[in-house]
Amino acid sequence: MTAQPLQPLKVEPLSPTHLAWFPQLQTVLLGDWLARVEQRFPDLLPSRSPRCFIALDADGPLAAVVVQPINRRGSCWTLQRPQQLIRESVHGLRTVQRTLLQTVLQQGDRQVGSWVIRCPAGDADAIALLRELGFQPLRPFQVWHPPANPSTPIEPLPQGLTWQPINRRNAQRLWPIEQGGCFSHLRQITDRHWLDLLDRRGPGCGVLMAGDAVLAGCLRLGEGEDQHTLELIRDVAWDPRLDQALPQLLSRLQRQSCVAGLSTALNDAPMAELLSREGWRRGAEQLLMGRSMWRRQTAPRNLQLSRSFDQVLGRLRPQGQPMPSPSLGRR
Repeated sequence: MTAQPLQPLKVEPLSPTHLAWFPQLQTVLLGDWLARVEQRFPDLLPSRSPRCFIALDADGPLAAVVVQPINRRGSCWTLQRPQQLIRESVHGLRTVQRTLLQTVLQQGDRQVGSWVIRCPAGDADAIALLRELGFQPLRPFQVWHPPANPSTPIEPLPQGLTWQPINRRNAQRLWPIEQGGCFSHLRQITDRHWLDLLDRRGPGCGVLMAGDAVLAGCLRLGEGEDQHTLELIRDVAWDPRLDQALPQLLSRLQRQSCVAGLSTALNDAPMAELLSREGWRRGAEQLLMGRSMWRRQTAPRNLQLSRSFDQVLGRLRPQGQPMPSPSLGRR
């Protein structure tokens, strides 16, 4: 009796027939249709909508992954961690995830130059798989969970400080702070503009202003699992006014919005001390990984500049007879 050949995995875009297995992706289906229109007219429509891809075997869907642009140019997209169905399959979990992610990376639009993904820093298997696919660690983050009961009562902010929703004016002032925590390679991969900060607005997001200066800001981290997590950023130098203002802002976030957590830079010791003092619980560490698909453009060699040493030195030879060299010896 001969063994049946192993059926290969297939990867296809999300369709209404897949919602029976992934009902949580119902809202993503409309975004997937809009994303296809945006990619057909990149000069008219900015890239904002997510796309979803499904890995299937002969018995149906196995896993799903949602991707979304992180800038309006559509040059950098973010991958969410694959959502896996719990059912038996002849294909292993690692094989399914690798096939799904690799196919998505290869099917990306030609204008997509880089990809990023966040994964738990302690998930060695996920990090190893992403490294095989060409991803490299870019920046570590620390996730904080709010206390069950806010300990700080809501009081007015210190005099001279205001909390403003993100708009076009303060987004330009927040932009240098957001970029200040990123090194040049990370900025090249994300390829963001200050206008992209406007797409990270949401409940609880805003900018802490001191006159026309920005002290800190809260931005929406992403969609899916991270849609209720905010990224708290500040300037490189710690401003003493944050010791009085941030406790009030943290208390407002817990009461006025459904904030499941905050993400801060892993090496931000003053921020970690303040959050711990306010009762926030330290969660898992996350690692931002990226893959750049840009190719270095090498200039063609100019053959006219390639000359032999004889041709170069030939111009240095005198045209007439050489003059006798003076002798230092005794005559």
